[in-house]
Amino acid sequence: MSLPSLLLTTAPPAAGVVLGRLLGGRLTGLRILATRALWLLWLAAAVQFAQFSLPAVRHAAEQVLGVPLLAVVFLLVLAWLGAGLAGWPAALRAAAAVIMLGAALNGLAIALNGRMPYAPAAARAAGLPAGVVTAKNEPAHARTRVAGLGDTIAVRPLRAVISPGDILIGGGACALVVLAMRRHRRGGAAPRSEAEEVNHDPHLDLAARRPGALHAGGAGDTARHDRRADDRGKLTAVVAAAGAPLMTTALLLLTIGAPHEHGG
Repeated sequence: MSLPSLLLTTAPPAAGVVLGRLLGGRLTGLRILATRALWLLWLAAAVQFAQFSLPAVRHAAEQVLGVPLLAVVFLLVLAWLGAGLAGWPAALRAAAAVIMLGAALNGLAIALNGRMPYAPAAARAAGLPAGVVTAKNEPAHARTRVAGLGDTIAVRPLRAVISPGDILIGGGACALVVLAMRRHRRGGAAPRSEAEEVNHDPHLDLAARRPGALHAGGAGDTARHDRRADDRGKLTAVVAAAGAPLMTTALLLLTIGAPHEHGG
């Protein structure tokens, strides 16, 4: 994966985490993003890998059967998103709908043209060669359908060209992370930290304030040490639990984003 692709893939969920924390959210809220039928997303990623790396498979599907593999990728992703929406609150479903709309726009452009079209003028503005045809992209021309849904927006710092659908996908993914992290606020004020949320024992607090005092857990100093160790363990568990949804979100962006960058 090129650096521009990596940045375009990780920036939306990373921005969502930062905004979520600034707005009082917490990482434990991301657990809700664990969805059913995750195998559909991995299957979509496998089909996309075949599209890029297995010319024989791509030829058989697109030239013999007339089925654009990238269109299959987007259909699988839409099915995966649909499978997970039922258990999400309305706000998260709205953010997921924005992602689905962006995926549908990208998928439509690919299905009608066989590849994602890109504007040669936008490619030149981004510092890319115009006219290059790859497994994923092709330059728009007079016979290109829905060319406005293709990669028409130059991102010069990343030497990439993105589509309106890519913007909706990235924005929806960022909003999804923010909204998931802020769900706890409906139930009241947030704890001061993730560690305090997962381990708040008033007896341990009392022991920490009175060094040497005894309680059911032992002396104050020992209790303070145990609590710190427990906090670290619980906080590690929180980060681990949040890592899987964030990685899933990044995989989603990698699969359905269709930027034209570095000629590929």
